[in-house]
Amino acid sequence: MLSEDCVFCQNVIKKRDAFVIYENENVLAFMDKFPVEPGHVLVIPKSHYENILDIDYDLYLEVHRVSKLLCLPVIRALHADAINVGQNNGTCANQKVFHYHVHLIPRFCGREIGWRARNSASDDELDEIAERIKAEIGNSDKTIPKLK
Repeated sequence: MLSEDCVFCQNVIKKRDAFVIYENENVLAFMDKFPVEPGHVLVIPKSHYENILDIDYDLYLEVHRVSKLLCLPVIRALHADAINVGQNNGTCANQKVFHYHVHLIPRFCGREIGWRARNSASDDELDEIAERIKAEIGNSDKTIPKLK
């Protein structure tokens, strides 16, 4: 089920107006158009749920399984030192889009994160980074880097 009022349901899932890096039957992962850091990825269920309180439990687990699966490719593609995995529920918790989603944000030592100053990324930048991440998803070298 999709919501008529949800930007993720209408633009990302229905219209496919996103740089998708991963998809299965129930989950979609795509580049955030307003990244906190380059390589910021959002992982969402393909069905509409507003937050952690109403998402189906099995789908919740699937979203988080995919989130974990994508962390290593994101770190490698961006040559990141670490990664934030985050999820906001409610306006007071800084939830901006009311469709359950998980943020994967590559992090770099010595660089402050710009939570408030989020600028839109160009389509060329999003496409280039998405292609790098997708290439890492297929990388057979499963060596896990040491996070800083």
